Amino acid sequence: MYLLIIIAVTCLSLLLLLLLHGERVKRWMSGLTSWRRLTTFSREKYRKNLERDTCNAQEVQEKLLLETLEKHQITEYGLKHNFRNLRDVSSFRMEQTLTQNMDYKDYLQRTSQGEENVLVQGRPSALVGTAGTSGSHSMVPMSNKSAADRFHQGTAVYLEIINNTFPGALEKRFNFTFPPTVHHSDAGIPVIPCPSTFSASFLKDFSTSVVPVHPTMFYYEILYTQLLFLLRDPDISMLEATFFWVLRYALSILEDNWEPLVIDIQKGRLSTELKVPLETRKQIEDMLIPDAPRASELRSQFQKGFHGIVKRLWPQLQVIVAVESGGSDLDRQILQDGVCQGIPVYSPIYCAAEGLCGVNIWPTEDVSQYILCPRSVFFEFIPVDIIEQEQPATLCIQDVSVDNAYELVITNRDGLYRYRLGDVVQVTGFNNQSPIVTFLYRKSQTLNMRGERISECDFYKTLRSTVNMWSGATLLNYCCLESAVLGPLSGGSDPHYEVFVALKGVRNLTEDQRYKLDQTLQEHFPIYKSFRFKGSIGPVRVHLTTPKSFLMVLELTAKLSGFSLDCVQPPRTVKYKEMAEMIWKQALS
Repeated sequence: MYLLIIIAVTCLSLLLLLLLHGERVKRWMSGLTSWRRLTTFSREKYRKNLERDTCNAQEVQEKLLLETLEKHQITEYGLKHNFRNLRDVSSFRMEQTLTQNMDYKDYLQRTSQGEENVLVQGRPSALVGTAGTSGSHSMVPMSNKSAADRFHQGTAVYLEIINNTFPGALEKRFNFTFPPTVHHSDAGIPVIPCPSTFSASFLKDFSTSVVPVHPTMFYYEILYTQLLFLLRDPDISMLEATFFWVLRYALSILEDNWEPLVIDIQKGRLSTELKVPLETRKQIEDMLIPDAPRASELRSQFQKGFHGIVKRLWPQLQVIVAVESGGSDLDRQILQDGVCQGIPVYSPIYCAAEGLCGVNIWPTEDVSQYILCPRSVFFEFIPVDIIEQEQPATLCIQDVSVDNAYELVITNRDGLYRYRLGDVVQVTGFNNQSPIVTFLYRKSQTLNMRGERISECDFYKTLRSTVNMWSGATLLNYCCLESAVLGPLSGGSDPHYEVFVALKGVRNLTEDQRYKLDQTLQEHFPIYKSFRFKGSIGPVRVHLTTPKSFLMVLELTAKLSGFSLDCVQPPRTVKYKEMAEMIWKQALS
């Protein structure tokens, strides 16, 4: 009898649940099925494949290269460069010169216009654009095979790493994102941003509700609305964003607007202050239900302050996932030291528009390290002391040494050969035969007016050291540029650096404090000091600005590129006049 009662009550409960929350239950069941499929495949295949590949890295690399050359030997590029007669790695490196993006300009233009068999067999599935930090994007071909490789060798591996290290983290994830922007070439080929790290279609089953978005909504309004839905759910287990700066931007909106957000949750509405079209507003508000208890709980936590607030708002949260890019150290550090304190922060893969480079299997380490994936692209390495040469000698994957820095050169499956990626990495160890690397900097972000060559990571360390000497100051954001980019606006005739900083804790800086940055640069960089002594480089000029001005530069970068905001990266070294003038106009002093 008791058993029958229990069964009856259970059935009635399930029926009621389906009637009231049918879509949520269906989504949960779909997610359960997808998750079982994912974990089975990844445990049995993808992680083991990576391990097997790294045990035979040299052999896997050579096989990948020869298969690529054979596949594309009858393309125009392959015929011109005699791919048919390249029989091994040695002959390939001897007969093919190192290339850069400009070497493919004509080939890529013709490919985008619909010509076939130019760089790749037939026609590419898509053209991948990368806005980077410049605002103008370049395009490279991508096949379905390459897209699958990025998933199998990157995404599937790191999802298993997350599942094994943080059990249950994938059960309820929330992703800060903006609507993707897809263009088409003249021939109708899709032009997409660099494939997202988190693009696996089944992951939608583990996300909270998809928030309606209208094309006219600003980035602020999109993030505010996403925060509203995120705050309503106390059981989030994983937070994601494309880059750390996106997460930091979203959480800064939370800090500035927590009171109206709490009121919206309490009343089950969307603030009338947001400029959202009526139809979209109705869609959003139809998904909201007044939740006074949750609003009261949130208000209590916010009133305690924002240090460690993320863990207090979502006690089940196990990990934060975002891609670490060049110049992102500051964003990551501010998050870890402040609102996200106490939660592991994980950068899972090292990926570019040109291909997947590595995967991080150590999610709890403070410094992100990546095993290079031997089956993804063919790697070569230029020792850092000769990267300024036009055609320097390269090393293969088995020839690099621990603690040395190199510029990466890749040959991918989609028409790029001995391509100088422009990323400088340091080898920190080996996983079997495959190097483990940390990202150091991008060559394009190097300061170099007279040959002093100050990398973005070295400049950042120098700036942090200087800010520590400014009593009470905390660095919130920064960028720098060579005075020639600003032209007449920079003032003075001698070339010099213009540095823009947003600070917390101080309202202004004395001239002595500003000059301290120049002195510190001289102490750290003898070549820079010699040019200062000769008078061929003038003193650094330091400007105070607001955190908002850096967001304005990012939005301009996205606008110029035609991609959404979360596809661009903060330019630490500004190279383009439009961006330089925008940040200069926002300077406070």
